[in-house]
Amino acid sequence: MTPSDLPFREIWLRDFEFIPQPGEHPDVVCLVGHELRSGQTLRLWRDQLGASPPYPTSDDVLLVSFAATAECACHLALGWSLPTKELDLSPVFRNLVNGRSTPDGKGLLGALRYYGLDAIATKQKDAMRDRILQGWPFTPAEQQQILDYCASDVEALGRLLSRILAEPEFNLDVALYHGEFAAVSAVMEHNGVPIDMEIFQPLTNKKIWGSIRDAMVPTVNAKYGVYVRQPNGD
Repeated sequence: MTPSDLPFREIWLRDFEFIPQPGEHPDVVCLVGHELRSGQTLRLWRDQLGASPPYPTSDDVLLVSFAATAECACHLALGWSLPTKELDLSPVFRNLVNGRSTPDGKGLLGALRYYGLDAIATKQKDAMRDRILQGWPFTPAEQQQILDYCASDVEALGRLLSRILAEPEFNLDVALYHGEFAAVSAVMEHNGVPIDMEIFQPLTNKKIWGSIRDAMVPTVNAKYGVYVRQPNGD
């Protein structure tokens, strides 16, 4: 199979750059996208991203990424709809190389090198990632560099897609199922773990939690014989 054989009206390769914060939604920095059939390319900085995706997300459009949970998380952080059809090359690659040696790992760089494809230098990638992690503001020169870096990943996706589609073991239906799971995972991460705040607040009190924990010891310890109550609820 080749990209032109895929049964979709449009095929978008896309990659976001974002600033991750523990426990928070991704702070989107930019987006680069490339549509394979028309050759259209998008290079959009944060202030150019509108209220909806700049590409269709309908059933006849395929969105291609590597580690799609992150890309879908960016959609959700921007208030965008999720793609109906998502092809995540990360689980596809992992399935294809299961049991095989991947000396450079199973990330995007590792996948490219596994197939002998051109890839950005590790030091350059790390330097750009570190600058993005430092956060706002970015100078005009840095904005250009980050967009170029993001575009290099999109170009790499295109090279990797061709090689993966040519694998005889590739199964589009299974791959789309994995992409659907990535989107669902992004929704779970976006919404977070449901917490009963009325109960949570007392549990953050050290003495209250200590009393609850110690009250559980006799029941739990009857089975395991290793738990003891702590003096003064500490």
